[in-house]
Amino acid sequence: MATPLNDYAYIENKVRRVTGLTSTNRLTAVELTNYIHSFVVYDLPLIARLFYGNQTYSFQLTPEVGTYSIDTIKNSYSNFEPPVYIDNMPISYFQDLRSFEAVFAGYKFSATFATATAVIGAGPYAGTYSYTPIERGTCVISGVSVAGANLLAKDNSTGGFIDENGTVIAGAAIDYDTGIITGITFTAAPVAGTIIYISARRFVKGAPIAVLYFNNEFRFFPFPDRAYTFQINAYPNFAAYVSNAEFPELKQWADTIAFGTAMKIFQDMLDMESYQKTALFFDAAKRLALRRTMQQLSTQRVATIYDSNQIIGNQFYSYP
Repeated sequence: MATPLNDYAYIENKVRRVTGLTSTNRLTAVELTNYIHSFVVYDLPLIARLFYGNQTYSFQLTPEVGTYSIDTIKNSYSNFEPPVYIDNMPISYFQDLRSFEAVFAGYKFSATFATATAVIGAGPYAGTYSYTPIERGTCVISGVSVAGANLLAKDNSTGGFIDENGTVIAGAAIDYDTGIITGITFTAAPVAGTIIYISARRFVKGAPIAVLYFNNEFRFFPFPDRAYTFQINAYPNFAAYVSNAEFPELKQWADTIAFGTAMKIFQDMLDMESYQKTALFFDAAKRLALRRTMQQLSTQRVATIYDSNQIIGNQFYSYP
């Protein structure tokens, strides 16, 4: 049976030959595997944008929820890029908060929530906010204590409230559709006779026509009125392989991975001379690895503003 070419054993042997760390006493097999996987998972996706890794990232929108955090998967992807779609229909894409707010501004409206009384003291207070429906995470109820301290109750986006210290206010609840709020208890009693104010942002419901990608969140306008499927172009970070027999995913990457891993090892050894020498071979191997991507991209011309139905920059343009 022929010996496999450009497999994990090939990469491992090449790294050891390039670095001169041929003995496991100087670089253990576990350490070498960690170096290789670290380069593949975190360095390679940013060093070489490979067409092979291009894929679609999608998720379901929840009715009346307009902001979606990607904190749980932020280390799984290096980039998100347009075009973007809602139920296979293209929508506008923004990355700048000011540009998005300039077009789809959402203003907060202030109103009187209640009047502080000596009888109720720190609470609980209840009231109704008229500008409904309320955007989750934007409702703030405020008062002033006898000591002059600000008293706050902020909605936690899940139907409850937290105080100015971040502590959950037991029994507090908000209905985002009707604006009915109950059980607001402050950390101290507001000054009797003073007004307790409420401010929140009203949102518009409908089929989303724009999305903002900012601060590890996707924010839609308007808020979805029903479940929609959102899709965006994504470049994932390559996963570390449980079985080295499956590594690398494309054999053309073997030399790029080997030289890149060797450079990471030279960094830790502070061996700048060897690092610089290896960089020359790494650049050559990277260009070969990218040849497949360039050949693939060359089959289609670059999109311009004169193409029909193309998303360019921040806006979606449609020409007859």
